[in-house]
Amino acid sequence: MLKRNLFFIFSILIVSAASLMLCIFNYNPYEANTNQFTIFYSSVLLFLASLFSITIFYLKISLSKKEMVYSYFWPSTRQGFILSAGIVTLLVLRGLRLLDVWTGAPLFMAIILIELFFQTKKRSA
Repeated sequence: MLKRNLFFIFSILIVSAASLMLCIFNYNPYEANTNQFTIFYSSVLLFLASLFSITIFYLKISLSKKEMVYSYFWPSTRQGFILSAGIVTLLVLRGLRLLDVWTGAPLFMAIILIELFFQTKKRSA
């Protein structure tokens, strides 16, 4: 089960990296329309989510040395997705020239609070 999930995340990483490279080399950002920006930011989101998920998963395994490795997979996937969604949101705001300290700091705090919500929700149930 764990190998299948890791293979799925790794496959998403490869496909999204290829999609991201195609977006970078084929789209002119000065002449791009909304659909092309949506595809670009979706590719960045999937690429970063899968990259962070795999990285966080293997960091947790190497730091803990526990036998229950499967219990780290879904929290690592959630944390990777939340982190990448925050980064892509910052990139979108930067692309729209709306990013400054007063929008970036609350977004960063919201990312931390979302992860803390999931951690406390699991413990209280």
